[in-house]
Amino acid sequence: MTPNVKALLACIVFALAGVVSALFFAPLSSLTVPHIIFYAVLTLNSYFSVRLFAAIQPQDTWQFIADAILVAVYLALALSIGNAVWFAFFALSVFIAAPPKYALMLGKIPYTRLLKKKIRIDLMGTAFCALILGATILGYQFQSAWALALIFLVANMYLLMIKPMYRLGERDS
Repeated sequence: MTPNVKALLACIVFALAGVVSALFFAPLSSLTVPHIIFYAVLTLNSYFSVRLFAAIQPQDTWQFIADAILVAVYLALALSIGNAVWFAFFALSVFIAAPPKYALMLGKIPYTRLLKKKIRIDLMGTAFCALILGATILGYQFQSAWALALIFLVANMYLLMIKPMYRLGERDS
């Protein structure tokens, strides 16, 4: 499967999961719209990430396991749309699960700078989502959901359009 096809397939599956969840499972809630915004932006980001990394990642068992974990967490995130604590928890889980995938590639592909940049960005996402989960648990569910959606949207506009991160550039060697 080519990287473009793999990225498109992943996004179709994630988008369908989000739509089905939003239409049939999500509770009527003031949190549904910001959750859908976050999930849609995450799915869009995933297209570019999968397209780039599918072309360069090693084809080994560890990458398969890392990808399977990420798919499971994305689907859990989709199914938690409208539920404040579970959505914040699974958003955090996405960013906890992502860095090991890229760390496992270090030393195996000649794009160390790209991998380190991706790991740093995902770790910032981890810290941000940990704050969102904490604020959600403390009772700031509405504010946290909108902060998650809007800050993540702005960050992705920067990382996808202004200073695109999903480019190979020069090899490290």
